[in-house]
Amino acid sequence: MRFGERTRSGTRTNTWVQRPTAGVGYGTATGGSSSTISAGGFSWTLLTFTSDTNLVVSKAGLFDLLLVGGGAGSNTDNGSYGGGGGGGVLGATTTLTVYLAAATYAVDVGAAGLQSSVAGYVVGGGGAGGGRGNNFFGDGNRNFVFRIPKNGANGGGSASTEFGSTGITGNNGGVGTGSLDGGSSSGGGGGGAGAAGGNASGSTGGSGGNGVDISGFIGGSAYYAGAGAGGSGSPTGAAGLGGVSGSGGSGVNYGAGSGNGSGAAGVVYVRFR
Repeated sequence: MRFGERTRSGTRTNTWVQRPTAGVGYGTATGGSSSTISAGGFSWTLLTFTSDTNLVVSKAGLFDLLLVGGGAGSNTDNGSYGGGGGGGVLGATTTLTVYLAAATYAVDVGAAGLQSSVAGYVVGGGGAGGGRGNNFFGDGNRNFVFRIPKNGANGGGSASTEFGSTGITGNNGGVGTGSLDGGSSSGGGGGGAGAAGGNASGSTGGSGGNGVDISGFIGGSAYYAGAGAGGSGSPTGAAGLGGVSGSGGSGVNYGAGSGNGSGAAGVVYVRFR
């Protein structure tokens, strides 16, 4: 049944159930930035959404969707930090083909750490990396605390041994080497959509988790989305595929976490032929 269709009992439903796709062809839509690509042996119209706007379906039918959530930043004010987790990736490993009726659909593109969504399909953002921070008191004194890394589609890395983070739909962040006595530490890598973040070892930061190659959907050469960032250390943690190292600053690829900077925003792709 479709959204809002009455059941035999006369009760109006509140959830949309995907219509069977057998024998249904691809539809037509506009929105975002349009391009023609070749992928999987077919020519496609690819709509790319990098900001919040609308998808306008003028002809009902099938559409392939790929969503990437926003990558996360790190949480520190005293030098030691875990890498930010990468945003979740939906529709890359297994193609997500859905039926959409002719209508206008809101597209939300996740900023750093936030989810992306379209037509009721949602993918989460990455979890922020934990860091070593300061608690200040009224007498001017301070003590060191460790900010807890956040769970997310892929978890953020930790600066301490006491805290870890979970990838809710993806991979966990790595663990750091710091302890609650305020000693120096190196940070774990942020989890990526393709692999978990690495644990810190000694003074070396943990590596960021790999992103997922989405070129099979968008065409062209390999492009890794949703990568986690490396953690702090000496040397800092290495970058995962599509990500940045612990000294690399802000994420660049869609959905990439940050190494002591800002996470990269996500993206929403819609294609049809």
